[in-house]
Amino acid sequence: MVADHTRLNDELGNAAKKDGFQVPTDLSAKQRAEIQALSKVSGKQFDSKYKESMVKDHTNDLAAFKKAESTTKKPELKKAIAGAIPVIEHHLEMAKKM
Repeated sequence: MVADHTRLNDELGNAAKKDGFQVPTDLSAKQRAEIQALSKVSGKQFDSKYKESMVKDHTNDLAAFKKAESTTKKPELKKAIAGAIPVIEHHLEMAKKM
């Protein structure tokens, strides 16, 4: 997942920049809070919360990417989004099977 996310971030970031968008580089407050919450648990509780988080995040990401794919008019970004959707779908299935 890490390799896929790194590659997608690079591809999407480059496409967004080419199409004139500024790409955020910092974690959001929500992301920092999620990391902090996960850092306070361990063992089976961590596994359960991590799986729940990954399913929720990838479900939300998939919906956002599908919406963006259908609404964006920027060619580079549209291509990158279309390429990311199958990866997100695969990650969602992996998260559900954890």
